[in-house]
Amino acid sequence: MKTYSIGRDINCDIVINDPTDVVSRRHALLNVTSSGKMTIMDQSSNGTYVNGIRISQNVPVPVTRKDTISLAHVTKLDWSMVPKSNTYMRYALFGLAGILIAAGVVFGIKTFINLKDNGHDNNQVLLVDSAALKEKEQARLDSLAKVAKTDSLRQDSLKKAAQKRRDSIERKKKEKAPRKDSGQRPKEKKEKPTQPANSKQDIG
Repeated sequence: MKTYSIGRDINCDIVINDPTDVVSRRHALLNVTSSGKMTIMDQSSNGTYVNGIRISQNVPVPVTRKDTISLAHVTKLDWSMVPKSNTYMRYALFGLAGILIAAGVVFGIKTFINLKDNGHDNNQVLLVDSAALKEKEQARLDSLAKVAKTDSLRQDSLKKAAQKRRDSIERKKKEKAPRKDSGQRPKEKKEKPTQPANSKQDIG
C-alpha cells in the first residue's frame, strides 16, 4: 500500500499552497492499495470534507477519483497530483499473458493432432479435391452438350426453312410451265362402217 501525505509542508507528497494557513501542514493522508482502492484520513484541525461532508479525524474513508475532496473548505484536492495506480496496467499485462499462454497451448495441441493425422488429412484433402474436380469437369461437359444441342436444333431449323423455300420455288415453277398434252394432235373422228345393200333398190 502506498501512502501520500497532503498539506502545506514542503515535505508532503502533495503540497497545498495556502497563504491563509487554514490548511494544516500535514492535513490528510491518502492511502492507495495494490488493487487501486483508495482511502483518505483527516489529520487536520480545520477538517477534511468528502463531497461536502466532513469526515472524522484518523478514520479512513473510502474515496475515488470522482469524489470531491475539500481541504478546510479552502481548496480542493487536485486528483491530477495523485499518481495513478498501475493496477489496471498490471491486470492488462496479466490478462495478455494468460491469453498468449492459452493460445500457445491450443496451437500446440492442434499442431500435434495435425502431425499425428497428417496422412489421413492429406487423403481427405485429395478426395475432396478430386470430387470437386470431377464435379467441375462434369459441369463443363454438361455445358458443352447443352451448347451442342442448341446448335444442332438451330441447324435443323435452318435446314427445314431452306427445304421449305426450295419446295415453294419448285411448286411455283411447275405452276408456270406449259402442259405437255397441249401439243398433241387432235383425235381423228372414227368413220361409221358402210352398211351392205340389202334392198333391191340399192343393187339395181
